[in-house]
Amino acid sequence: MKVIKIKGIYCDIGKINLETMKMVEWTDLIDAELPEIPFGSSVELTLSIEENDFLSGKDGIVWATYDLRQAEIIQSALLAQHISSEVSLINLQNKSIQILRIINESDVSDAIDFIWRNNNGLRLKPDWSYREGDVNKSFEQWLSGQ
Repeated sequence: MKVIKIKGIYCDIGKINLETMKMVEWTDLIDAELPEIPFGSSVELTLSIEENDFLSGKDGIVWATYDLRQAEIIQSALLAQHISSEVSLINLQNKSIQILRIINESDVSDAIDFIWRNNNGLRLKPDWSYREGDVNKSFEQWLSGQ
């Protein structure tokens, strides 16, 4: 789990001015009634991020991508390593994502190593860390042999 802390100042009724100079409305954060907070009070927001299960091997899932072409190419590369997998489409927050699931549970760790964890494999980085519409640069580099 990753934890990110952001500090700010309560500057107006229901408004928090973050140290990044961005304004956040209380109602954008939570639907609860606005507490009585004195103006000028220091505020700290904490975001907890559960690491994505798409890379962990949970339920055999070792990769996810927005791009079906990428999923199918990785699936073929895994097959060349004698690792069988299947590609499935799921919807996550109004987005379609292709997931790659390893069929034999004993192959999950080897598949993770090959796709992203070891330098001897594909060395991919999750494409959901790029802006929407951009390509997974590490995948395109591997594909072009760089």
